[in-house]
Amino acid sequence: MWPHHHPLLPKEPYERALVRFWAKFAEEKGIAFWMFAQTTGEEQAKAKKDSMEMLKTLEEHGNLGNNTFFGGEEIGMVDLAFGSLIYWLQVIEQIVEVKIFEANSFPRLYKWFNSFKDVPIIKNNVPDQNQLYLHFKKYRNRQMEATSA
Repeated sequence: MWPHHHPLLPKEPYERALVRFWAKFAEEKGIAFWMFAQTTGEEQAKAKKDSMEMLKTLEEHGNLGNNTFFGGEEIGMVDLAFGSLIYWLQVIEQIVEVKIFEANSFPRLYKWFNSFKDVPIIKNNVPDQNQLYLHFKKYRNRQMEATSA
């Protein structure tokens, strides 16, 4: 029943391949967000640059077009992959006190993300960002202490 009502992948083979490409892109390039959170100095500057490049690529070449979501008017796999990354990125930005994901730099992605997080199934099921902040801040502090010891 579920795959017929809300499929994560399109039926057309070419469209399915595009979705898989972008999901893999999120998996491979999203690591830069975590490196941005867990490093300082030159390493963090490189991770910030890599994160910005990933977002720029998605902004310029992602399959949004005039659609609300990457797959059209319904949430799909690409939206879930990037939506979770950007949700965490906002927490990371608060912790390291450096902004990456801004409306003026990534207007299409910013609009998409606001639409994504306002969908009731997403809105009602994402973890509270304040709780994530508190948890991840403690984690990052322990990581920083361990690397400086």
